[in-house]
Amino acid sequence: MRPIALVLMGFAATSIALAGCSADPGDPWGDGDGVSEHDSAVNDVVEKGDVLRVTATNLNLRSGPSTSASIIDVLDQGDLLTCAETSGADGWVSVVTAGGDAGWVSRKWVVEDGAAGGTCDPARAIGAVGQYQKALHDSIAYAEGTRNYSNDGYDVMFSFKLFESCQVHPNKCIKSGSSCSTAAGRYQFLHGTWTTVKSAKNLDSFEPENQEKGAAYLIGTVRHVTVPQNRPMTASEFSNAMSKLSWEWSSLPPGRYGDPNKTLSQMRSMYCSLAGC
Repeated sequence: MRPIALVLMGFAATSIALAGCSADPGDPWGDGDGVSEHDSAVNDVVEKGDVLRVTATNLNLRSGPSTSASIIDVLDQGDLLTCAETSGADGWVSVVTAGGDAGWVSRKWVVEDGAAGGTCDPARAIGAVGQYQKALHDSIAYAEGTRNYSNDGYDVMFSFKLFESCQVHPNKCIKSGSSCSTAAGRYQFLHGTWTTVKSAKNLDSFEPENQEKGAAYLIGTVRHVTVPQNRPMTASEFSNAMSKLSWEWSSLPPGRYGDPNKTLSQMRSMYCSLAGC
């Protein structure tokens, strides 16, 4: 596997308004947001990472939390969104679409979709691997740019686009220049790599606990890195591990493939903050 590093591939909300955007037929104020000075919007807070489902026939995705903000897109009924930051108290929720567009929607026209979000819940990964193994995994996710992003990276595709469910690897080739990448999940598994790992470990889904087991398989079996289970890795052990694992993850030092990568010092510092060196 050679995932292209995500470190420099962030997304930003576009401010270009779309012409001819129609309002939600169920919205009495005709603005596609269900919000006006005459109407009190639902103001329940939504937590970062929660998955939401659009209930309006057409719902404006706006560049800011206001009906005066420009319209980025018009969402369809049933579309799934991920809450980008805890919000909603003022009637507006910061979201990211499945296609990776960031913006704001009216809280009135979205509901929490627990079934879709549950499969990518980071809590599922608790205990999947040991403490010191997980510290190494977290360090890799830090280098890949997925750590603490959305559902702690478990639902992230290449270029920070999100997918809805972790039941299966999304296997979506996302373009970057003249090429594309199927990298997905916290450890940016290419689809071909995941197919091999899934078969080798007899994994039945792409859910967080299995992504952890898959990463451990790549580290120990494919790249032959021994991770002590009762103590942090020494500086020498860690340096050797980075050298071997950099063939698997291009974001690790020394940067085998010319992609943006973290330095050994940055990686050691992160690892020690997690493992207690």
